[in-house]
Amino acid sequence: MHKANGLAAALQADKTKKSFWQKVNNKNRSSSLPTLVGGANGGSEIVKMWKDYFKGILNSENSANGSAESVKHSIDCKENYLGVEMPMCSFVSLASLLQKLRLNKSPGPDCISAEHLLYADESLRFFLSELFNMCIVHGHIPNSCLNTTIVPICKNKIRNMSDTSNYRPVAVATVVSKLLEDFILSNISPFLGTTDNQFGFKAGHSTDQC
Repeated sequence: MHKANGLAAALQADKTKKSFWQKVNNKNRSSSLPTLVGGANGGSEIVKMWKDYFKGILNSENSANGSAESVKHSIDCKENYLGVEMPMCSFVSLASLLQKLRLNKSPGPDCISAEHLLYADESLRFFLSELFNMCIVHGHIPNSCLNTTIVPICKNKIRNMSDTSNYRPVAVATVVSKLLEDFILSNISPFLGTTDNQFGFKAGHSTDQC
């Protein structure tokens, strides 16, 4: 009896200790947002500053006129560099891709999350597969699928948080575009070769191995 009580007390103490350090860590992580970034002061001004800043360095509007034609040319010539036809997206293949979606992630500009697609009625999979097949056949992706939300992420919170160079942009894409990318990648990845000297952006590798 005494041993059981002692074990219970030890477990409770351990749980209390873990809870304490979790609160300490959470306190250390929490930091107020800077009120001055890139010369802009206040929330609305900072948002406008970031909009103009990213529009200047990330805008691909100048090349938009030729993008659709380039995509169509690539699809027309796919037999030359892949040797196979791109298969059509089926109801079954789309269901498999939905199961691989990462959950609890921020939604894109359309406010649709992975959970919306995963737990929706099965009829949605039919419409999505039809949409993907039309994109592949016609070589065109709707602009609504190409929209992203740019989020500035601070690189080093110890450094000057009002300096724009201390931030890196992260593009949050729509979950529909992620699904389409996953489908295309799953079909062309066997034909994409790399050299032994590539370590970044490669499965099972990292730049630390260079």
